[in-house]
Amino acid sequence: MGREDEIRLIAYSIWEEESCPDGRDCEHWFRAEAIWEEQAKKAAKSTTTRSKQPVKQEAKLKTAKKKSQKT
Repeated sequence: MGREDEIRLIAYSIWEEESCPDGRDCEHWFRAEAIWEEQAKKAAKSTTTRSKQPVKQEAKLKTAKKKSQKT
């Protein structure tokens, strides 16, 4: 599902939560976009954080191996 489809679903949920009012479609769309953007940022941040941890651990292991080989 693409970005626009996901925003559409969020906007529809907002519309339903507000008892299906008329004439507020733009407001719902903009709120949905903001929600989608926030979710996308959180997802990207958690993915980045998780992917960097193994790299740091691997670097520590390499450093420890080099030190043990020198002695």
